[in-house]
Amino acid sequence: MPEDNVDSTAPPESELRPTPFDPVIPTFREWAMLKAQQTDLTTRMNRLRDKVAAAVQARGYADHKGSQYIDLPFPIPVGDSEYIRIKRERRVSVTADEEAAERILKAKSPELYRRAFPPVPTLDADELYVLLQEGALTEEEMDQIMVQKETFAFRGLTT
Repeated sequence: MPEDNVDSTAPPESELRPTPFDPVIPTFREWAMLKAQQTDLTTRMNRLRDKVAAAVQARGYADHKGSQYIDLPFPIPVGDSEYIRIKRERRVSVTADEEAAERILKAKSPELYRRAFPPVPTLDADELYVLLQEGALTEEEMDQIMVQKETFAFRGLTT
């Protein structure tokens, strides 16, 4: 049963206390807003880039290296730059096809295969614990081997 002298329409006492101000709030809010804007701008920039690149691919002319261009009908000033041409630059990288190399070298000789595919020692951390259990390693040695590295990531959490 409610007390007679309590106003049931008044907010609870906890809502009457002023909320303390933390000076990091405006800075964090600005960071969060800029992060959201950056995400939106990146998405928008990528869509525009893809649309322009498709136009250059369809209508542009190529140079001797295979890059493609569209000359702009007039200079377009943006910031400290003045754009006169759009370039879709051709880039070539050479990578080894491991399957082909393995097939060819195995067919030639085991020695050539081992030269191109040398055994690479890798640390098996699980085996270290087995060695500790077997007594081949001490706790002190494990403490030297298994070191903690601390890093921090900055994130804003949402609901």
